[in-house]
Amino acid sequence: MTTIADYLTALDKQRRQLAANLTVKGVPASASEKLNTLVPKVLEISGGESPSTTVLYDATHRDKVSLLYNGTIYSVADFTALHADFCSAKNNYALNYGTTVFGWDYSCYTCCTLPISVTASTQIAIRFLSGSTEVGILRLVQSDTGTAADILTKAQTEGSYTDLPLQWLYSADYITTLTPCEGVAAGTYYLVWVGRSNNSHPLIQSITIL
Repeated sequence: MTTIADYLTALDKQRRQLAANLTVKGVPASASEKLNTLVPKVLEISGGESPSTTVLYDATHRDKVSLLYNGTIYSVADFTALHADFCSAKNNYALNYGTTVFGWDYSCYTCCTLPISVTASTQIAIRFLSGSTEVGILRLVQSDTGTAADILTKAQTEGSYTDLPLQWLYSADYITTLTPCEGVAAGTYYLVWVGRSNNSHPLIQSITIL
């Protein structure tokens, strides 16, 4: 039987999705805003061109993503050649941090070697499917070399990264969450995230910089 708590959880998920949709349409919106401020913003959507975005990962943007597994750095293509379930057609090429790939409770540091320009207004849209709700790891790293090795090393070195808020949210369907970069010094960064093969075992369909 569906409880009031279930309805409230579903409503909050829709609120976050509305904020993400507004941002994609060029209307400034934050995932922390309430419905009473988000709903009126629908009227601000214009029929013009959408603002420029940078896709770090999706089904057609896979070549710039690398991951660290048991001390070795792999490209998505190389890792998928060894573990076919990690990025497969059956999941529409979502990155699969499940136990069939990593075993139980492995934290896989993953990065994109495409540099991104970050300002206080930058937001990171992540579309995913998660088996549970829990706090995740999302970090910005500055690197002179821009190599996966340097980015992933700095992402695990205290004082060499900037933490961003991320929460995996349980859902039966893919959802999109927005992570703001408020308080981050403007500059060029690389994005690092951690997929954990525990109860959350996220499937990440896309990551886009707005």
